Amino acid sequence: MSRIAAAAFALAATLAACSKGSAPAPGAAPAAGSPTAPAPVPSGPAFVSAVTTLRREPVDAAKVKGPAGKDVANVLTVLQRGERITLVEDRDDWARVRTSDDKDGWLRRAAILEGDGITEATVLAPADVFDRPDLLAANAKRKIDPGTLLLVVKTKPPFSEVNVSSGPNAWVLSDRLATGEKEVSVAKLAEKARWLKRSGKDDEARQIVTLARENFAGVTLVDLLAAEIEGTPPGGAVVPVSGQAPGNAP
Repeated sequence: MSRIAAAAFALAATLAACSKGSAPAPGAAPAAGSPTAPAPVPSGPAFVSAVTTLRREPVDAAKVKGPAGKDVANVLTVLQRGERITLVEDRDDWARVRTSDDKDGWLRRAAILEGDGITEATVLAPADVFDRPDLLAANAKRKIDPGTLLLVVKTKPPFSEVNVSSGPNAWVLSDRLATGEKEVSVAKLAEKARWLKRSGKDDEARQIVTLARENFAGVTLVDLLAAEIEGTPPGGAVVPVSGQAPGNAP
């Protein structure tokens, strides 16, 4: 190949490469009209903080378009307070999450509690509430009922800040908290049983009590739960009912 022909070939190759455009430099902002990068997924544990609906799409509509183009229900399932979830994606007021059975769906951000160091607990007897971590900030109008599922978000000895099923977070004396696996498990069953009872599903609520008896015999909270759900307080004592958890269950 002559020098002239070789030069012409090289020039043609250079012009062809320029016409295709070059790849953006690493870290460069996306060009106008190009899709933006997804929001970073938060790390750390996450819990459902109130009974809520897992949805197919991040909208409150009852129906959405399915894979075949037909309208389908936008409800996948109902998640109970205290269920562990994995955060997958953020989108405005919604988050795509993965449940314990690896089912993906969308939850309202307001129904998710996340952060490092969150632990589960309950109380075995009515616990005093404090508006701040100070004995002088005792709130005589609030009590935490036995068997309430608590999500501990912060400690400031001798107090712990806990997320509760109704109302704002509360401060309690840390030594009032029960963190044993069995006690916490009964508290989780109590959350489900109370929700079923509030939903008018008394028979299903009693089945939860039976489940608690069979698996956690000897735990004091089981008797308290049975008294609350079945209406037969032991020794004639009145067992308080926990406040209703907020949620958007259908």
